Amino acid sequence: MRGTIKSDDVKSVLLQEELDHINLYLDIEKVRFGHRLQTVIDIDEEALELSIPPLLLQPLMENAIKFGLYGTTDDVLIELKASAVNNTLQVQISNPFDKDVNTQAGTGFGLSSIERRLNLIFNRNDLLSINKEAATFTATIKIPQLK
Repeated sequence: MRGTIKSDDVKSVLLQEELDHINLYLDIEKVRFGHRLQTVIDIDEEALELSIPPLLLQPLMENAIKFGLYGTTDDVLIELKASAVNNTLQVQISNPFDKDVNTQAGTGFGLSSIERRLNLIFNRNDLLSINKEAATFTATIKIPQLK
């Protein structure tokens, strides 16, 4: 909570700091869901020193858990990958989804707020992409590195 409050005025943080917050969140969710929640975090070392707007990954991870775990009793694997590509931080969060399972439909607020936020910061509307393929939902964000 303190980290969240302190980051309100910060325009960007290092990916490492953002991942520290995500790991704390995942620790709580793993207590909640037990062995059912499996995570893989694969980060290129170079990416750890790149900047990202604070608390940008949290709603993506919340969506991955909500739409990956709710409505199933199976174990679920959620993957977070990050890499540095052409002076851009690229982050992907993937989770399984079953279009036939009746999970509570989302409002799309999390994804639309991320898209709006990225547009306001970078004046671009191509920094969030969504892909639904082979029962996997993947959200990809690209964060240009301003120097």
